[in-house]
Amino acid sequence: MARQKLQKTRKENIYWYQDSDKKKKYAYRYKYYDHVGKRREKSKQGFNSDVEAERALTKIKSTILNGGEKIALNEQITVEQWMDVYLDRQQAKWKVSTAANYKRITILYIKPLLGKYKMSKLTRGIYEKEFVDQLTNMGKSAKSIELYHGFFMGAINAAVDEEVIQRNKMSKADLPKVAKQNANELEGNYLTVQELQKLLSCVKREFSLTRYMLILLLASTGMRRGEACALRWSEIDLQNKKLSINHTRDHFGERTTKTDNSIRTIDITDFLASQFEKYKVWCKERKLTFGMKHAESDYVFISRNCNPINQNEASIVLDQVTEHYDLKRITPHGLRHTFVSILISNNVPVTSIAKIIGDTPQTVMKTYAHSFEENEKKAMKVLSEITSIN
Repeated sequence: MARQKLQKTRKENIYWYQDSDKKKKYAYRYKYYDHVGKRREKSKQGFNSDVEAERALTKIKSTILNGGEKIALNEQITVEQWMDVYLDRQQAKWKVSTAANYKRITILYIKPLLGKYKMSKLTRGIYEKEFVDQLTNMGKSAKSIELYHGFFMGAINAAVDEEVIQRNKMSKADLPKVAKQNANELEGNYLTVQELQKLLSCVKREFSLTRYMLILLLASTGMRRGEACALRWSEIDLQNKKLSINHTRDHFGERTTKTDNSIRTIDITDFLASQFEKYKVWCKERKLTFGMKHAESDYVFISRNCNPINQNEASIVLDQVTEHYDLKRITPHGLRHTFVSILISNNVPVTSIAKIIGDTPQTVMKTYAHSFEENEKKAMKVLSEITSIN
């Protein structure tokens, strides 16, 4: 009999499937290494609920960790072997892009530098010399090393929880100091109102309508480029001048937004709404030339051959226009910084800004602290001028 195709659930190592009678059933699959370092798996199907399957799995794990197939304090498991287990177990909990990034870090850095070491023999000294120092020699930034370290500590702590090792010996490892973000770093990636107006004028003159609308949208709403790439016509209410943001899209595909706060409905300006009306007409006409019918479920931003644009479109436009016109170079995220900075300078409340861009007020205050400080200085200057009048 063919093995049933298992589908992941939200619970680690628990799966569901349909039996021959099309009834929903549950199963568990648990991978581990035995006392000689050989990879093994325990699995069982036929449970009527995920709770029932989870209870059975708990008993199996207890048997393994305390019985004949014990993996606790395993002297043979290497870092490479454990990382395979860890990635497999955690994948269902991570978003696609996160899982891909962690897998890349594992393949490019953790396995080549630490993979041969046994988990039980990995010390802070070895870790600093063979991983931290080597990454530094490769030219990796302190911020990147901090990211890699944080991910690896998650894997090590999971090994402690599973009793593969007794404790985490690397948690207090010395890392390169990460420079605090200063005003110049943030200000260097944003435009003044005049610079933004010139940028939009140049983009409109030199690029396709799709590219102009993409840059205009990012600058007018503070949207992330992934959110713009995932935008569909059904999410734009031109009559009431509102726009809903529910998803993000990149080369890994479409998925839910970065955080729950990112799911939002915002107002758009009369000008942006009028430009979208014109762009929608162009999209319909363009699709007709390819024998395609427009649908409200279609992505908003399409190329000349009517395919959805890719995530690098905004970067390409900004690279080309800044080079051709000798404008200040910013990233697509710099348009978001520009949008927020303009709102701050016009005394828009931080709670309103956070709601518009899909962040928390705390994040906005932390990220744009310098802009708020500058605004406070302006306010004090005005107040000083008013109160000093004789």
